[in-house]
Parts: sequence; structure tokens; C-alpha cells
Amino acid sequence: MNAYRAYDRIDDGRWVQQQMADEKDKWIDDRAKELIEMFPKEPGMNRSLFLPDEACYALQSEEAQEAYNIFISTCAYARAEKEWERVAPCPF
Repeated sequence: MNAYRAYDRIDDGRWVQQQMADEKDKWIDDRAKELIEMFPKEPGMNRSLFLPDEACYALQSEEAQEAYNIFISTCAYARAEKEWERVAPCPF
């Protein structure tokens, strides 16, 4: 009987760890989506007085849009993970 109890305890621990990992992933995804929404939708909308017109024209291609989306997503997810580290309670 002790073997069954030990197995149940191990299984419960795995289940709790999986739930915590799922909760972390969901929180990070939700926060990253919030951050992504704060950015302009197109790279051309990031105009500046210090950016030459030629550079602004370079931002209007399809490749620039794809690279911009990757850049914004990477930044948002990195920030969301850093925020999770500060917000999440330590389980120990």
C-alpha cells in the first residue's frame, strides 16, 4: 500500500507542476498580447523627425512588416517573462 501512496504523491506533484506551468504560459501569452496591442500595427507608423525619408520608405515593404512583427513579438514576450519573474510567487 505504501508504494501506491508514494506513486499517488508523485503523480499529484507532477499534476501541480503541470498546472503551474500552464498558468505561467497563459499569463505570459496574455501579457505579451497586451503589450503587442500597444505598438503600431505597421512599421511605417513609427515615423520620427530624426528618421530620413529613405528609411521610412524602406519600412513599407512586406518583408519589413514580417520583420517588424517578429521584432515586436520577441520584445513583448521577453518583457512578459521578466514581469512574470517579478509578479509570480515563489513556490518554495
